[in-house]
Amino acid sequence: MNKIDFSPDSHIFLWDLHDVILEKSLWSWFVSCMRFKRKREIIRHINTKTIKIAFLFLLERLKLTTKQMVSEELIKAAQATNNDALVELTMTVCASYHPIKKTVALIQELSNLGYTHHLGSNIGKTVFDDCTQKFPAIFSLFQGVTIPFELSATKMIKKPHPDFFNAHITKYNLQPEQIIFIDDKLANVQIARSLGIHAIHFKNPRQLRRELIKHNILKS
Repeated sequence: MNKIDFSPDSHIFLWDLHDVILEKSLWSWFVSCMRFKRKREIIRHINTKTIKIAFLFLLERLKLTTKQMVSEELIKAAQATNNDALVELTMTVCASYHPIKKTVALIQELSNLGYTHHLGSNIGKTVFDDCTQKFPAIFSLFQGVTIPFELSATKMIKKPHPDFFNAHITKYNLQPEQIIFIDDKLANVQIARSLGIHAIHFKNPRQLRRELIKHNILKS
């Protein structure tokens, strides 16, 4: 970001969720899959399309692909073949998140300075609704939310598509330069910057704090 005078009166924060505020436990995923009792039902109802989506979903969560998947894509594919067992397993593993406490503390610190926080995440709606119930204190920090949405029956808009950011800007009557965007995926950060949004590539809470201090948003 260039040298700019940031203030709560003129800027808001737009936060990614996965691996910025909430992080997954791969061990919990493994245990949940091993303990799941309806595996045969999944196999009985699964088709090629669902296998492909599930495989990409797994690769993305393991950070072995740059393609960004949404849990809702897998849930809808499973629902299309009446694969209720796969829907249940997807919900179970996607709920195995826990807060990154130091990021949450940073958000609260920024709130104390007067900053407003919005959420811009590729989380699916079904899992989002579950997380809001599981972590009400965290989600109460956000005054605006944009998650993937369907443009048509066959097209879902998600990050890093520019329309994802433009939808948030329009929905909340913002200008791109008013937004400070935090995301762990470089592709999302680059697209945001191309739209005129101030963006920080998140690596960990300590690095983010250093960035915020560097831009005079927080004091050292």
